[in-house]
Amino acid sequence: MTSLHQMYSRRYLLRRSALELFMVDRSNFFFDFGSSEGRRNAYRAIVQARPPHLNNIYLATQRPEQLLKRTQLMERWARWEISNFEYLMHLNTLAGRSYNDITQYPVFPWILSDYSSKSLDLSDPNAFRDLSKPVGALNLERLKKFQERYASFDDPVIPKFHYGSHYSSAGTVLYYLVRVEPFSTLSIQLQGEKFDHADRMFFDVGATWNGVLEDMSDVKELVPELFYLPEMLTNENSIDFGTTQLGEKLDCVKLPPWAQSSVDFIHKHRMALESDHVSAHLHEWIDLVFGYKQRGKEAISANNMFFYITYEGTVDIDKIFDPVQQRATQDQIAYFGQTPSQLLTVPHMKKMPLSEVLRLQTIFRNPSEVKPYAVPSPERCNLPAAAIHASSDAVLIVNTEAPAAHIAQHKWQPNTPDGQGAPFLFQHGKPTTSSAGGALRRMFKGSGGSGSDEWQFPQALAFASSGIRSSSIVSITCDKEIITGGHADNSIKLLSSDGAKTIETAFGHCASVTCLALSPDSNYLVTGSWDTTVILWRIHRAFSSRSSSTSEPIAGTSMPTSNSSGTLANTLADKNRRHRIEGPVHVLRGHQSEILCCCVSSDLGVAVSCSRSSDVLLHSVKRGRLMRRFAGVEADSVCLSSEGIVLTWNQSQLTLSTFTVNGVLVARAQLPSLGGVSCMEISVDGRSALIGMNSTLGNNGGYNNNQDSGLKKPVADNFDIESEDTNKSNRLDIPSPSICLLNLHTLKVFHVLELGEGQDITALALNEDNTNLLVSTADKRLIIFTDPALSLKVVDQMLKLGWEGEGLSPLIKP
Repeated sequence: MTSLHQMYSRRYLLRRSALELFMVDRSNFFFDFGSSEGRRNAYRAIVQARPPHLNNIYLATQRPEQLLKRTQLMERWARWEISNFEYLMHLNTLAGRSYNDITQYPVFPWILSDYSSKSLDLSDPNAFRDLSKPVGALNLERLKKFQERYASFDDPVIPKFHYGSHYSSAGTVLYYLVRVEPFSTLSIQLQGEKFDHADRMFFDVGATWNGVLEDMSDVKELVPELFYLPEMLTNENSIDFGTTQLGEKLDCVKLPPWAQSSVDFIHKHRMALESDHVSAHLHEWIDLVFGYKQRGKEAISANNMFFYITYEGTVDIDKIFDPVQQRATQDQIAYFGQTPSQLLTVPHMKKMPLSEVLRLQTIFRNPSEVKPYAVPSPERCNLPAAAIHASSDAVLIVNTEAPAAHIAQHKWQPNTPDGQGAPFLFQHGKPTTSSAGGALRRMFKGSGGSGSDEWQFPQALAFASSGIRSSSIVSITCDKEIITGGHADNSIKLLSSDGAKTIETAFGHCASVTCLALSPDSNYLVTGSWDTTVILWRIHRAFSSRSSSTSEPIAGTSMPTSNSSGTLANTLADKNRRHRIEGPVHVLRGHQSEILCCCVSSDLGVAVSCSRSSDVLLHSVKRGRLMRRFAGVEADSVCLSSEGIVLTWNQSQLTLSTFTVNGVLVARAQLPSLGGVSCMEISVDGRSALIGMNSTLGNNGGYNNNQDSGLKKPVADNFDIESEDTNKSNRLDIPSPSICLLNLHTLKVFHVLELGEGQDITALALNEDNTNLLVSTADKRLIIFTDPALSLKVVDQMLKLGWEGEGLSPLIKP
């Protein structure tokens, strides 16, 4: 109950008798109570228990069409706030489709029509399927036969229909996913303890497409795994599927000529789903499957009528009293297919033109238009930085003295011209005196102060361990609070941005913390240490005062601090209040030496870590278990994309590599022998990477274990040979210092932002919408890269929306 987040009423075999529960940790459960009354009682009991995290939207209504309105999903999709894939998954969930019910599996559309070309051109409309028509209407000759059958069909009980089969059924799901468990076992059970004949199984993407165009009994759509799971196309478990009539042994799925591997196919298929063409037409397919063309007159005119028993509300199982007939009807429902619940009775809105969505004009979309702007008076910026965080209204800078770092908070407004030539407003933060920090400085530095001392921002109280990179032990939360490691007492500390005061101290490691990282949503923290372990912590937001935990925290793990001597009441309040840093939640083991870098993702549910002279490891966030060991992959830095791609940097071999979360090599690139990578960032959409290249490694570079200048050959024993051959020639000739923009799938550089001599990069950060890049350099400069035209578009949009007054006048000066 304490982790219940969402609750949906569900049909099971067309009977409204089930509930599906979604938890905060992304797990979910499907319960069938056998009857509507049983489901209703369970629902009432859960609501009365008042789960602390249950979203109120799901208490107000359980009707799918009402939930779509209340969640504003359609409007968010139209504004490009969620991707096409994410929106389709939301619609499937609202309409009763679930991974937990194979008879109502999520349904996705065929996107492409080109499965024969050597290269895929996503700018060519002819490469795409017509999304305004159901699969059965894509072939005009076959459609005429369906229409003739519809016109001639006459039965007093069964209504007319175009198609005798469905676009989504248990058989369809097993057809596509037969190569992965548990679907391999389910396929054997469905076919009477053996696989179907090899000729009828999924073995060729192009042949399957031709089948749904020509076969009178085949109108199936796709499953979501075809947009994210390469393993469904390869026979990872070496299963014997038999031999075709032509004597060909069935193994991996045959891919189109434009796909170099299963990973490449999934990547391009996903790119096609998110393309401009599909974005402009996806609403037409949604109208057919979830919307107003699903049933009635509109469905008839759209040639979109299926057998009546597939529709919700056409059969009441509880009113069939003959057990044999009831069982037969249930089997027919289970294996024939079920139409999703109808979500819309009016046409679905169109997606906005991309050019009108200003926040999507990121530095990755128009890199050639991006220009550098140096922030004036850099001595007032608290540089060089070990970490930078840029929100919509503030820039937070933690300098390289971490963990005893100075902390500065500056006001800024990105993409708003300041009238002085810069396409952003920037106001230096005022240094505030920290009494303890000031006393320490006076004690060690004397009482005299230079002019620059006036801009000494408040400093955190800390005793640092030596030999730890400052950039690795600082992270900044979404709430603009700072977490630091590298302390001599092996702790991690949560600091305030205004005054650098210690809010909380937590202990878990038995040696100093050498690296730490937050998940993008700031809900999880991972820390690595000299003690060879990685620890997972949970971070609670400052305003989240309601506690659902009744158990006492582990003794000594988390300790709130106070600058004043509190009374007994304050002490009791501290004991009873919820700790901001909860943990250790899990201790992640498997490394044999000091942890160099780690990262974590709440959405993917994984933590990735690397250590000196040992493999990259991937652990589960939910249970803390080792999920993958990337055998033979050594790394000095790791980064994790929102799409599940792991980016690694190996300083001794001077190689960048990308892997899927299952350890399959996607791409590899060789970098110049001089310098190295100091910083890595990945774009919000997970498609691009930023690499900070320095001319010298210095304090913020990676560790160089290779004493001679010769390069070791990358270990690739466990990698796909085809991928290795494809990428071995990818040598990048990059100047340094500079920032490279790379395609994360191919590791090809598509733009370089060059910096001046001596401007090695100490930290870089993207703002929330990736329209601005902030870079701190070793010569104490803060440089902001952005497209100046974007700020003029923002002002123009503000004027169109009716903004008036003198506030805008300085912004539109030439």
